[in-house]
Amino acid sequence: MAIHKTSHRRPGPTLYRYLAVETLRPFAFALLGLTLVILTTDLIGFSELVINRGLGMGEVGLIAFYEAVPVAGLIFPFSVLIGSLVALGRLGADREILVMEASGISAARLIPPVVSFAAVMTAIAAGLSLTGAPAANRALDTALERIANSQPWASFRAGAVSEFGGWQVEAREVSAKGDELRGVLLWMPEIGETIFAREGRVEAREDGPIEITLRNGSLALFGDSGAQQIRFQSLTTKLPESEEPVGRSQGERIKGWTLAQLWESARDYEPTEAAPVSAAAVELQRRFSLPAATLIFGFLAVPLLLTRRQLSRSAGSVLGVLTTIVYFALIQLGEGLIQGGFPVVAGVWLPNAVLLLGGVWLFVRTRREGVLGHRFDRPQPSDRQERASRASRGRPHRYALQRYIAGRFLELTGIAFAVLLTAYLMIDVLERLDWFARYHASGSEILRFYVARVPLLASRVVPMSLLVGTALVVSLLAVEGELIGMRACGIPAPRGLLPVLLLSVVVAPGYFVLRNVVVPRTNALADDVKQTEIKEDYYRALAENRKTAVWQRLGSRVLAASRFDVDLGDAQDLTIYEIGEDGLPVSRTDARSARHIGRGIWRLRDPHRIEIAPTRVREVTALTYTDLGEALSADVDTMHLSVGQLAREIEMIEADGYDATPLRVDYHVKLADALACLVLPASVLFFAVAGPPFPGPAKTLLVSGILAVTYILLTGVGASFGYGGTLPPSVAGWGPTGVIAGIAGFLAMRIWRQL
Repeated sequence: MAIHKTSHRRPGPTLYRYLAVETLRPFAFALLGLTLVILTTDLIGFSELVINRGLGMGEVGLIAFYEAVPVAGLIFPFSVLIGSLVALGRLGADREILVMEASGISAARLIPPVVSFAAVMTAIAAGLSLTGAPAANRALDTALERIANSQPWASFRAGAVSEFGGWQVEAREVSAKGDELRGVLLWMPEIGETIFAREGRVEAREDGPIEITLRNGSLALFGDSGAQQIRFQSLTTKLPESEEPVGRSQGERIKGWTLAQLWESARDYEPTEAAPVSAAAVELQRRFSLPAATLIFGFLAVPLLLTRRQLSRSAGSVLGVLTTIVYFALIQLGEGLIQGGFPVVAGVWLPNAVLLLGGVWLFVRTRREGVLGHRFDRPQPSDRQERASRASRGRPHRYALQRYIAGRFLELTGIAFAVLLTAYLMIDVLERLDWFARYHASGSEILRFYVARVPLLASRVVPMSLLVGTALVVSLLAVEGELIGMRACGIPAPRGLLPVLLLSVVVAPGYFVLRNVVVPRTNALADDVKQTEIKEDYYRALAENRKTAVWQRLGSRVLAASRFDVDLGDAQDLTIYEIGEDGLPVSRTDARSARHIGRGIWRLRDPHRIEIAPTRVREVTALTYTDLGEALSADVDTMHLSVGQLAREIEMIEADGYDATPLRVDYHVKLADALACLVLPASVLFFAVAGPPFPGPAKTLLVSGILAVTYILLTGVGASFGYGGTLPPSVAGWGPTGVIAGIAGFLAMRIWRQL
């Protein structure tokens, strides 16, 4: 009878507090770490705004904060899940659950303390979702609008197109501040033509409109009235206000609406064929469903983890990642059902309902198995361990320590990679849900798009995964006394952990290939899916209504068309300009369409050509075939170019007489990028093995976070100084890696003196 009574004991307040404390640390680490990783790209761009674009540090800091709050609110539920699973995994691995069972507290009784913690976090998540994130989004919109009105040049980039209410501006060269342009193209949809100018200047007027002044320009026309040319010394015009809200799209601005605004918009919405579902109604339901997921994850954590035979911190991380992936897959499924006519409420709340039912089923199942199906009396080797043990019998244990260290490092790095990649992926999916809905993307199109996009997302997290994996493996070895054991056996910790550095060296070339070979190709595939499949109807509508400026540069040529389909070798409403040394056109060829027939040769349909001189314009016979190269190059986007492609782009730009300093900076950044896979893990490794006493896990992880932030900021600051000409491109590109390498060298020398 005593056993029966003790088996039903309830956990007291001490256990509630203990679990809350144990859960809070991994929760905070997951929340801060994932938020930082997701904002990595933005952090690099912020330094450019401060150094070269004339924005104040305080204003840029506020923008960073405004972006971080919605991101934190989005990943808040998943951080609670990961924190709970990691804490429970540690309790199981350290046999504390066994102690509770022996004290008469069933493992199932862990659910109320964990759910209580999740309930408190749910209240915070609700505050973020209902109040904090919308307020931050509104403040972000206001800040971006203020910058766009007062400093419109802040967004200008060489080779990139900026849109202003249908007008488009592109420049071959942009000054460090952004207001002075060279090699300017200005597309005016009212006349359907491109204006060329040697130079240009952008400035904001006090009455609101943005003004652009073009100098030494030319406009070549060819129509029913014959060939004409208009040359001018100076032309000043106001750029129209954007058709989209300044700063961000209407779909993004909805995230800043209040509940009352969302409710009113959803209530009065009239469905159309192009937009059958109210985006406001979907956003309104998400405001409540996401915080509710926090409570569901808290309930799900205990039965989810305790169904495993082996309990550990890493098991909690893996389960957290897998559950997050399932949740986001359900979000996408719900979005597809909504677009297919499913009620909005049911579609948005579908992921929560499925996970809640799954949690109830797991709870009932584990309750039937007594002590949740676990053997806590003695450690039970896993099947993998048993197979490894049998395989190792009868053979010498050579390099046993090295294999052990390498195995743990690969396992923890793989977990870190999966967590970071999932964070990137889930944010990217959620940010594009409205975009997919706007263009009625099918499930297969979305799947193909993300199959091609995953390598880009993966390339962003590889160095940080190695850094986190190194910090975790050294921390666990220190906590479990294995570093002390190595020292006792006469093996210095740096020598014992040499496999970590060797594996990092092996990863670096693969990372370089991923960034410079795989990513450019998969990005082209993703862009093709986006442009030629998902947005096919959109492009068809544009072609019917008006021609838009989709510019491409091929050496001394500029191509404009309503549509380029590079992979299919098709162009519609094509205009080919031959550009002279002064940056103005010397000829123009128009064709209704063009088709790539192979070896870079394109066949023009119904071509017409004019030759342009300073004093006259004349029509000449146009050739039916023209050599445009094997593929039409896209706007200069160095993230999507390999090192070789970027080098060729630099040669072409400098051959045309323009300054390619920004591209040279990016070229050296790409070359130095792969070394981050070595210097970051080496730095945290040499810091953590400088003992005994060895630093604790919290301190090691904190230092790794500081190193990551330092590297990101140094990369952004160095590139910004390089763009502005303050630093040579080689120093700007290699400097951040050199600084981290210097830190690693200093720590290594300190250890060497101790040996």
